[in-house]
Formats: sequence, C-alpha cells, structure tokens
Amino acid sequence: MKGPAERGRLEPGPRRAGELVGQVPIRVRYAETDAQAVVYHANFLVYFEVGRTDWVERAGYPYRRMEEEGFALVIAESHLRFIRPAHYDDALIVETRLGELRTRSCTFHYRVVREGEEAPLVEGWTALVCLGAGRRAVPIPEGVARALREAAALEP
Repeated sequence: MKGPAERGRLEPGPRRAGELVGQVPIRVRYAETDAQAVVYHANFLVYFEVGRTDWVERAGYPYRRMEEEGFALVIAESHLRFIRPAHYDDALIVETRLGELRTRSCTFHYRVVREGEEAPLVEGWTALVCLGAGRRAVPIPEGVARALREAAALEP
C-alpha cells in the first residue's frame, strides 16, 4: 500500500475500518456565489473549515478545548482542485477525513459533493501545524494526538 508521500496529499488513500468520515451538509447561500452564479472559490476553504471543525469535535477534542488548554491547530498550507461548479441553493455535503498525523502537524482531506451524488465538485486538503505559547510550533499534545489517531483509525 502506498504511503502519503507516494499518493500525494490530494489522495488520502482507501478508507480505513472504523475511520471517522465526517459528512456535514452545507446549503449554498446567494452571498457565496460570484458574478458567474457559481460558488466563489475561496468559500470552499470556509466549507472545509466547517467540515474540519465538526470532525475534530466528533473526535472528542473540540477547538475551544484546545484553545482553553493554550494551543491551536492552524492552517499552514492548503490545496483545492475544482472539478465541477456548485451553484446558489445547492445542497452540498462536505466529507472530511484525517489522512496524516505527525508530531507537530496533521493533514485533513476533503471532498465536496452535491447531495445525492457521488462525483466530487471539489477535492482538497489542508495541512495544520500545532502552535503553543508564543505562537511557536510545538508537538501536538498526546491527548489530542490520541483522540485524532483513534477517530481516524490511524496506526500509532
């Protein structure tokens, strides 16, 4: 089986047994569309955040708790691939998976599909880095790493 480096970040690999795959519904609002009547590209990063926030909460370690404990996972890099457009009032599903967990960072993968369809409209990933006091990169605390690893069914 290929590892993340061989697959590339856009391809998270096959779903793992017991893996949490988030599925969050989004209804496209008029304000999210551009002059061509399609969802403006930057809004997909917001949709990714909605999916990731829900995924992390369902994994048992919400962002608010992280912040209260003095650290944060922040975006260091992102990538989106636009395949087909989404339009005003479309019912979308943001699928979210944790594909990689490292000492100080993690990578989430996303697929945005129209409700009732399988073919993606947008695919992408975000790489997040753990910041602690002084906004410096620190190892992801063990409790968080454990919760993420277990929810994603990743090997220790």
